[in-house]
Amino acid sequence: MRAKKLHFKKRIKRRLLALKENTLFQIFIALLFCVHIGGFIIFILETDPSRTAGNIIQDWGIGIWWAFITVFTIGYGDFFPVTTAGRVTATIIGLFGISIIAVLTATISSKFVEQRLRKGQGLEKVKLKGHIVICGWNFNIENIILTLEKELDYPSIVLVNSSDPGPVSEIISRHTESEISFIAGDFSKDAILEKASIRQAESVIIVADINEISANKTDEKTIITSLTVKNMNPKVRLYAHIINPDNVSHLRRAKADDVVISDKYSGFLLAMHVTGPGVPRVVDELLTFSYGNEIVRLDIPDEFIGKTFGQLCSYFSDKKRAILIGVTRESKGMPLNDLLSDDNSYLDQFIRKKLQESGKKFAEEERLAVNINPGPDYVIEKNNVAIVIADKS
Repeated sequence: MRAKKLHFKKRIKRRLLALKENTLFQIFIALLFCVHIGGFIIFILETDPSRTAGNIIQDWGIGIWWAFITVFTIGYGDFFPVTTAGRVTATIIGLFGISIIAVLTATISSKFVEQRLRKGQGLEKVKLKGHIVICGWNFNIENIILTLEKELDYPSIVLVNSSDPGPVSEIISRHTESEISFIAGDFSKDAILEKASIRQAESVIIVADINEISANKTDEKTIITSLTVKNMNPKVRLYAHIINPDNVSHLRRAKADDVVISDKYSGFLLAMHVTGPGVPRVVDELLTFSYGNEIVRLDIPDEFIGKTFGQLCSYFSDKKRAILIGVTRESKGMPLNDLLSDDNSYLDQFIRKKLQESGKKFAEEERLAVNINPGPDYVIEKNNVAIVIADKS
């Protein structure tokens, strides 16, 4: 009990010392002193029972009111000093009040400027909810932001990386259709992610960071960050970009919702220029926003639930001028890896083998199942979403 009491006293003492060093608190005390002492002095100097005019300062309360109005340079004129000593005192109080107000204004302005500078340097914690966090830095960052701005209505985005604030600020200034904040530091660290309000984030994108010295180091940092993010916010949707395809399994174990591999399709596109001229251009058009058509998700009208894929194709072609190419379905089952341990023990291998032999399946590792061109007789389900090719306009 005594130890708790001592700890409480120390905590109070620390807070009082911190308050004592606070500039705004010092200005507040100075204003309080000026108003009360000035009001008392003017009351003493102006009190005279022989004077009965209504605008004479005859008590301390009126003196404090007058001093307050004088310090803040409002000057209603309802009360004023009439003696020479009172007027001299009023002049001193007025000058003192102007000085205090000037210091107060400068202090508040400097606080705002400091906060803005800290925010520009990525040192201020952001207070957001339901936002998108982008960890890492490379040439794809601006394309990611452009895509998010096109698909979402004024998205809240937080960039977290250890790059120079200059290029980051340039990107932020160019994008006015989104709310972009910046947090500077190592995005694999808990403290930095806390500044980005990772626990309240809706989605996290981890890009291959160019600040690392090698591809292996980049992927290692991506995997560590994925584990850290999922530990801090298990419900967040996490999408990771890696360089080495061999690291996909590690990211799956880290509960990444999906993985993008660098140069996964480069070989295919180069070969198709030879064997299927025109196909790479189609892919390029569908994956850019500058012209032509794009691949988009569209909700399926309720009246098509239970109908066939062929009927839905006709609807999108006739009513939306779009080509239906497939459907997605979000899995609500529990992935097998969530039930098994991370060490890939003999028991885990045995369970996997028996499930495969029996033909029974748990939910796929991906939360999202994609079915491209399922056939005209495929029956549309309630949780399906259409994937279509549509004009960008």
